Amino acid sequence: MEEYLLPLRTPCVYYDPNFLSDAEADEAYADLLKNTPWEKTPKINRWVTLMELPKDDDDDGGGDVDQGDDAKSCEGSGTSGKDASGTDREEGRGYRYRDAPGASIVGFPPVVQKLKRLAEEWYNSRSEQHDTNDNNGEKPKPVEFNVCLLNYYQDGTQRIGWHSDREELGRTTPIASISLGAPRQFLIRSKTDGVRDRASLVMKHGSVVVMENVCQWKYLHSVPKEADVANGRINLTFRCKDDGGGGEDGKGTTAGELEHEKRDHWINQISTEEGALDSTAGSWKKEAEMGEGQKRVASTMPIEGGGGLVFGDNAQFYDPVHHSEDEVAKSVEYVVKTNIGAESYCVAELEEVLDIEQYHMLARPFGAAGYVAVCRRITNNASGGSDEAEMLSQIEETLLRLRTAHHVLRYHDHFDLADVLSSLEAAAANDTAETSNDTSDEEHITKKAFGSINGEMLYEFYKDRLVANKASIPSLVNLEGGGTFRTSCERIGSGHGFQAPEVEREIGGAMSEYYAHIKPKMNDFDVQVRIDVLCTKVIVGTQINVDDLSKERHFLRFRNAVTIKTNLAYAMIRCANIKNGDLVVDPFCGSGTILLEALDVYQKQIKCVGMDVSRRSANGARENALAEGFGDDLCQFHCCDARNFRRKLEEESVNAIVTNLPWGIMTGHKNVSDLQSMYEVFLRTAWYILKDRGRIVMLVLRGLQLTRIIRKLSGRYRLLSVNCVRTTNNLPSIVVVEKLAVDEVRDAVKRQLGYLAQFVSVSSEMHQAVHYEKIDETTL
Repeated sequence: MEEYLLPLRTPCVYYDPNFLSDAEADEAYADLLKNTPWEKTPKINRWVTLMELPKDDDDDGGGDVDQGDDAKSCEGSGTSGKDASGTDREEGRGYRYRDAPGASIVGFPPVVQKLKRLAEEWYNSRSEQHDTNDNNGEKPKPVEFNVCLLNYYQDGTQRIGWHSDREELGRTTPIASISLGAPRQFLIRSKTDGVRDRASLVMKHGSVVVMENVCQWKYLHSVPKEADVANGRINLTFRCKDDGGGGEDGKGTTAGELEHEKRDHWINQISTEEGALDSTAGSWKKEAEMGEGQKRVASTMPIEGGGGLVFGDNAQFYDPVHHSEDEVAKSVEYVVKTNIGAESYCVAELEEVLDIEQYHMLARPFGAAGYVAVCRRITNNASGGSDEAEMLSQIEETLLRLRTAHHVLRYHDHFDLADVLSSLEAAAANDTAETSNDTSDEEHITKKAFGSINGEMLYEFYKDRLVANKASIPSLVNLEGGGTFRTSCERIGSGHGFQAPEVEREIGGAMSEYYAHIKPKMNDFDVQVRIDVLCTKVIVGTQINVDDLSKERHFLRFRNAVTIKTNLAYAMIRCANIKNGDLVVDPFCGSGTILLEALDVYQKQIKCVGMDVSRRSANGARENALAEGFGDDLCQFHCCDARNFRRKLEEESVNAIVTNLPWGIMTGHKNVSDLQSMYEVFLRTAWYILKDRGRIVMLVLRGLQLTRIIRKLSGRYRLLSVNCVRTTNNLPSIVVVEKLAVDEVRDAVKRQLGYLAQFVSVSSEMHQAVHYEKIDETTL
């Protein structure tokens, strides 16, 4: 089989591009696409179905599936085909797979049965010859596949990330993966040395990849996104389920399958990985007093001078010195999730849309970065009854229209991981007192710190919290019997001894046990409870939005490789102090997200100009604008280098420039000095086209570098605000500057020179040549 091996250090992956003829592959693809009852779940971004042979029919190919005229595919209606085809879905062998539907189809249809037989023949005929030579003539046991997982990728945007098939751990049998349809990349890399021990190939229509079982122990594999792939691909992965007993549970179940069972059914088994907590991950910028009102503000306070307030400057931040944690907890009704660092923008928007006589907002409540609390003022007397319910309904409708937010939660609870440690230390102290005076156990717990907290500890802590009435989840209390819920978690920060799925499983399991009248469900649930971990802070609440409020806000026919989130685009637009009738420019427009957001916010009452050095981006942004009804009369796009945009715009004609500056990653600027030169020329050129007091709002990865350039141009710009935010795993800055129409320093020097000229004996020509030398700044 050596001729089929991929070049890996451990030879365990085979590839045959000519496994099927073109006619066989075409026929199989058409049959499967039309007749397979595809299903999609919230966990994955592709269509799947799981088929298993009945236990008594492994050898005769029985149990063929009748998929008649009622069978649904993911083409047509575009909805799930689960149970819509009359197909018998049962538990079957109980094969656990993390991305599979809740139940499998019993039996293989003829096309799957044929491909199963061909895959078995391919592997057995080659491995028999190979193993006979190596094993003194003893024949190996032939492989008989009895499980088939089918994946349908509609186009190149659907993919699967780096993973190993952990459900196969504990078996010795291979996996055979048959590819039909559009060619797609297949990447494989070592778990321990992914730089040097890796391989890639293009899976052709009708090809097969076979992975020996050791591959799942030593390697990860993936099918990446490919934007230029417009056609679909079907992948059939044949596996072996052993029902002969043994395994982790005595039923042939592998350790990997039990792990997936545990995640889906809240089994209280946990990972015990440990790590040290990186305390700097939760550190914040120093706060400063703002003057009138003594409001606490963080990174958005004005930096220079006294004028020029920026959107979000007056946000109030939670401060344990000035705020009682218990009092704040009693008054919080909702918490809004946004980008870490963007809380001040969210506060400013909330203060515009909510009645500030009834509500006040606190950024980073209880120290939870990325959250804003909506607090009912204590002086407000709630009317109760139907009026109260109607008012809350109206408030929730308002909150769901927020542009700075990702998620909106009804607040229920918060705690610190230190609380979990305290409960453990108390228990350890009791045990020590009963057995010995030795303090080594207590010291051991202290040394472990937060990294010692695992999923089981979180389960025990929160179960005790619910039983002691220290926490309550009203949305679950009010669910009728038989209602369903799911938990979700975003974990931010390093050094945790647990992962987000463990938080969902363990704390969700505690809720499921305490509220016995309801049950957990991963899809089609009634209530979604979020449990977000932000370094050491944990926020618990019921999510009232379905999808991320910052996603899919605009109809994008074209999407650039790097696209700014719409909630940050909104914040930047508001920082620009735009008014109706203004002209707004984005000289690095990409997909046009910033300008589309501006036109939407100001309801077409402004004019926009977008530019990009890439003609593809400029044309794509124009298509996006037209798709949203913004024609050339409202928004024009040009293919233009931002350093030369004075050719497209008249001097002092622009009210605001709002842009996401190149970060030097996708543009190929590896040299920081190249970026510095580009930033400086851009700012010098922008000064000429901006009106007096016009603003430039920039999102830039290298915020410190940009502020140094702005100080260099201090006679032309005033720095109003620098605010660092977290986007994915980067820390860019939103920098706001305001044009100074007059370079006061330069004019002061000129006045002094004019006055002192009378005291020197120098001709006017010499004086002019020395002190008023013309400089062509457009070339700088």
